[in-house]
Amino acid sequence: MMKFARPPQPTFLQKQYKQWGREHKAKREADPAAMFRWKTYEHQPVNQHLLEALNVSAKKHCAFCDGFPLGPFARETLEHFRPVSRYPRLAYVWWNLFICCDQCQATKRDQFDRKLLKPDAEEYTFSRYFISNYSTGEIEVNPAASTADQKRAEITIQFYGLNAHGRPQSRLREYRQYNTLAATKEYELDDFPYRFFLE
Repeated sequence: MMKFARPPQPTFLQKQYKQWGREHKAKREADPAAMFRWKTYEHQPVNQHLLEALNVSAKKHCAFCDGFPLGPFARETLEHFRPVSRYPRLAYVWWNLFICCDQCQATKRDQFDRKLLKPDAEEYTFSRYFISNYSTGEIEVNPAASTADQKRAEITIQFYGLNAHGRPQSRLREYRQYNTLAATKEYELDDFPYRFFLE
């Protein structure tokens, strides 16, 4: 999980997120089974506008597994860090929204724990919580981290399935390819998935 630099909140969202959140909460209270549907802004679903804004920093990488490029790699989605089913008023809150692949989103579903790591948190760095195992391709909990930080890392690996879906094997393949191609100076780190594993 790479550190994520959150871009500025789109102006239209800043003006309307509270009202839209209240409306979704009221809808859920009236019908607890009501599904979340994105509002429309300028004839386009709001999530499409927000994906464009987040991609300024994400560069087509998933904010959690760092899969790339979203689209060919896996379907590009918007993840509610605090699930909209449990926190309906946060449905349009900018800090609660991340660009995400459908595999990470499907694995996390409506799970949430306050210990879950947030990639745009000021104190977050990969090395504080995790280490890379270059034999297995897995992300592991940093044994030098505090007990609290180790727990946060464990929860994050589990909730987003960071060592599932064939990801360890994919990381090893990308690591070998990166080491071969990077020497040509024709490729940059952002051209690869799993950047935290390649650095």
